Amino acid sequence: MPDYLLRVQGDSMIEDGILDGDLVGVKRTPDARDGQAVVARLDGELTIKRLSHSTDALRLLPRNPANAPIRVEAGQDFAIEGVFCGLVRQG
Repeated sequence: MPDYLLRVQGDSMIEDGILDGDLVGVKRTPDARDGQAVVARLDGELTIKRLSHSTDALRLLPRNPANAPIRVEAGQDFAIEGVFCGLVRQG
């Protein structure tokens, strides 16, 4: 059961079936596993991406080859707001 719904803006997650204008269900949690779709706050902006942990970096991976991965740098304002748990599409 989601804690809240968030409207998607953009097409960075189209390969996961998450489209511009969809409402995504988000389960509030500060923790996520590698590979999970997360809602993250990065420098004051919310984004939904796949989380990638490696020994040398934390990255947010889009699911659209037209978009580049986002590397989270030390010192950036970053937090996981929650994990994706479903979506609602109108029309």
